[in-house]
Amino acid sequence: MMPGGTTEILWYFAGHLRIIDDISREHIEYDGSESGRSDTDPSPPKFLDNRADDFDQLDDSARVLMPDSVPSDDLPYQRVHALKADVAQQIAARLDLSPPHALEPPILPPSFGGSSGGGGILAITVTYEPGGEQTLAQSHQINSLMDNDSLLPSDASPEILQGIARLDADTTDTLLDMAENVNDQIPQQWWIPQDDAGAVTFVTSHDQDLLARNDAPEMHSVEPGYYLNGVLQDSPPPPPDQLTIPDFPLPATDYGHDLGQWAIAGNNTSVNAALIVDLTESTRTMIVMGDYYKTDAIFQINSLMDHDHITTAGGSAVTLATGGDQTTNTADFAQLPGIYADLSATFAGPQWHVDVVNGDYYDVHTLTQTNYLFDNDVVVQNSSDTHFEVTSGGNELGNVAQLLDGSIHYDLIIVMGAYHDMNLIIQNNVLLNDDQIKLLTDGVDPTQSVVSGNNTLSNTATIEHYGGDNIQPMTDDVNSVVTAIADGKTSLDPSYGDIIDGSGGTFNVLYVTGDYYDVNAMWQTNVTSDVNVVVQSLGKPADGLDAIHPVDNETQSVITGQNSLSNEAIIVDVAPTNTYVNGQTYGDTILVQANLLPTDQSSAIPGDTHSLVPELVAFLNDGQDLTTATQPLFTPTPHDDPVASIMH
Repeated sequence: MMPGGTTEILWYFAGHLRIIDDISREHIEYDGSESGRSDTDPSPPKFLDNRADDFDQLDDSARVLMPDSVPSDDLPYQRVHALKADVAQQIAARLDLSPPHALEPPILPPSFGGSSGGGGILAITVTYEPGGEQTLAQSHQINSLMDNDSLLPSDASPEILQGIARLDADTTDTLLDMAENVNDQIPQQWWIPQDDAGAVTFVTSHDQDLLARNDAPEMHSVEPGYYLNGVLQDSPPPPPDQLTIPDFPLPATDYGHDLGQWAIAGNNTSVNAALIVDLTESTRTMIVMGDYYKTDAIFQINSLMDHDHITTAGGSAVTLATGGDQTTNTADFAQLPGIYADLSATFAGPQWHVDVVNGDYYDVHTLTQTNYLFDNDVVVQNSSDTHFEVTSGGNELGNVAQLLDGSIHYDLIIVMGAYHDMNLIIQNNVLLNDDQIKLLTDGVDPTQSVVSGNNTLSNTATIEHYGGDNIQPMTDDVNSVVTAIADGKTSLDPSYGDIIDGSGGTFNVLYVTGDYYDVNAMWQTNVTSDVNVVVQSLGKPADGLDAIHPVDNETQSVITGQNSLSNEAIIVDVAPTNTYVNGQTYGDTILVQANLLPTDQSSAIPGDTHSLVPELVAFLNDGQDLTTATQPLFTPTPHDDPVASIMH
């Protein structure tokens, strides 16, 4: 491999690396007590009592409590169960997190008369404290494997070794060109740094642009729904209940013990699978005093280069599988009812507990999964009396991640600033699978087979919302609740308990004085280079050997294809069932799906690996003492790819 080549390829896909000196959150100072303040006190309201302030949760070195991960012995091999379902009750059952006090009757003090919805209580008591567990979580999973094999004759000339070095260099150049083509499919304004701070900065800029163009759709805006290779489907399937991960290791193939030659230089598997379940906003009600922004975006690119040159001579039964490549992109933007939609509401009181966040609130998750697999092989088999089996492929790389964050805790979230909601999935598959293959025999008449195609590239992405779709304008009653909390009222009239839906017991409130950032972003990339040069020379067996192994059972078999690259990503965003917005509402759904399958190799690949491969094959054939059969050489015509016309 050319020095620095792999590093440059990583740069194309990894984005800009940054060292975050400080956490992306405003520093907070709390002062004073509010517990003894009267309603007529003209001094500015204060939220907190005199307890000692605990700022550990806001320090950038504080640990973030996360759920237990999948056991290590099950992680690569088992299915990762998605914590979601079709209705609210099923979500609660799967998560074992019922809505707070959903089955408990409201706990009310004795009645002293009156006819309010609070059952005659004198007042609703309100307590305040600093709180609101925030999240800035980022995770990077990277696998890099180099498995470039050379099986050469013992008398290989220096020209052959030089040819292999040139092959590696040309392969690197080709991959870089393919990477540029993939990046060109994603609008430059969506080239986002792959970390939590970069995601927050991007979302802020994106929403400002959305505001500037007055919510006008951009070039790649689409209607929500289920898309297959860029086409909206009439009947979308139900949202997936789980990630489907191929079993590792894949079962080995038994090639028997007969005479012949088998070369397995393909069969590589690269998988990324990830699930994010965000429960932090799983409230009955959210109130946004500023503007409300919501954007869902999915980008899916498959890039495949599979130009094969195959020559066979001397076989009576020749089977060639040079086509059959499949590239698929599926994206599902699903909207389901909020988890409280089918649950009856109760009086919101008589005790309210308010967690106060002074400044902006961050609920941000970023996940990056990347597999780099280099399996460029040069294999020469020259035999006659043996079962000669070579496996130089069959590599397997996989990343699996699940993130469950937040809990079904708050009944009400109040955001005094703007609400920024973005869910983003970017998936790329890049496969270079150019092969040069020769199968030659010396009057043996074997069965010859070549599989240089049958590659599979797939991207599957789902962004699934529970709630968040029932958005209503601000009312005077709802605004009065916000004003009371903003003023730090410790006692409210019982009528306030009828304005906002409750779930019984303590009414839990999150109060944010700044903006609210709700961001989930995933990047998944597979890059596989599987460029192979395979030469099989099968001579006539020794006299008498056919009594043990019949000559007509001899085989020449080459597999350089059957590579599988797949990405699967699911984001489950559990949003408020009811949302009141005082400002403007902006939203967009973005989709880019592309299958890049160049048909003109000379123009599509400036650093064409085929400029070298014929020379290398010529080198490998030097010195081979074989008598070519009189049967004419067979060279297959270029295969037709059924998805070659699907371009973006």
